[in-house]
Amino acid sequence: MASHRHKILFVTPGLRQGGAERQLLELIRRLPDRFEPVLCLYEAEGVHYREYLAPGEPRHVVGKHWMSPRGLARLARIIAEERPAILHSYRDRSNFWTRLAMQVHGVSVPIVITSVRNRGIAPLNLLTESIFADFTDRVLSNSVGVRHELRSWARVPEAKLAVIHNFANLDQFRPPAAGERESARSRFGLAATDQAWVLPGRISFQKHQLGLLAALRSLRRAGRLPAGVRFLLAGRERDRTYSRVVRALVERWDLAAHVRLLGSVTDVLALYHAADLVVLPSLYEGMPNAVIEAQACGLPVLVSRAANADRLVAPGATGFEVPTADRHALAVELEKAFACSPEELRVLGERGRARVARMLDNESLLGMFTSLYDRLLAIKGLTGPGGGHATG
Repeated sequence: MASHRHKILFVTPGLRQGGAERQLLELIRRLPDRFEPVLCLYEAEGVHYREYLAPGEPRHVVGKHWMSPRGLARLARIIAEERPAILHSYRDRSNFWTRLAMQVHGVSVPIVITSVRNRGIAPLNLLTESIFADFTDRVLSNSVGVRHELRSWARVPEAKLAVIHNFANLDQFRPPAAGERESARSRFGLAATDQAWVLPGRISFQKHQLGLLAALRSLRRAGRLPAGVRFLLAGRERDRTYSRVVRALVERWDLAAHVRLLGSVTDVLALYHAADLVVLPSLYEGMPNAVIEAQACGLPVLVSRAANADRLVAPGATGFEVPTADRHALAVELEKAFACSPEELRVLGERGRARVARMLDNESLLGMFTSLYDRLLAIKGLTGPGGGHATG
């Protein structure tokens, strides 16, 4: 065991099912022993990824969905009592409340890092990053698209920005073994002749399910939507109004034979194993985990340009790319993909897995995190015994 461990207090809203939450836990469980990770949530409900958690974690749960003055004081007290060398917050709300609690209650931490995980940053969160930049050592993003927004819109200084891509768990997300594909397809009610498309992501404006439905409608009206094509929309209905519209249009546009809303799917691997292709026509994305996971499972992917800012998909080599929010172009690319033979799809998928393995080497990515932590610890003079502390 390391002679001295530097405590990192990770603060995030919760551990509901989602890519950002799993990425945080991937980081925590990969950290070398010289770091002591401690996890703090401020939402009490919805701890989804329990299999990722170390015994006793999350150590702290503030228990507030909407932060109150009392919750803010409790968060500040947790930070002060833990006395971390590094405070690393994840997600926009957490980035805001954590630094506000420190400022309001006079709590200091040697090193403060935030992680912004998605594009289309809300104006309040852009303002947050701008206001708190002086009190923040680094603002991390997982995508060049997010970094561009932070620099151009929030005016975060260049020296404080860094991009570290998502981990790719190629052991967990893998092509199906013998029998697994048939079992998964049976589970989702797919016939042997069905071509199964999966859109993995919450039902929301961002993921642009309505754009997909519009493209499918135009293909159906033109008689170019094959009878055996099935689209599985897998994700929680985060925006209830948007979800109601999606459901209504599936019926109104006579797409019920082709489109199914699965809700939240806990066994995502089985979903990928059942699929032939994955589609993500998002209006904005950071680095989409669905694209990484799908390609790791050997699936070709059709993405919008907004979902491919980091070039995870090589158009024509590992999948397909369409201009963002262009339903006509989406219909054209869908039709091209429908026409691909199983062998052509297999080749695209194999190339995609090789691509993410090459681009997202986990040891290199972990090294980027630990090098950042070590560099900031050295700058603050905290490389020896004594770690760091919070004072309130």
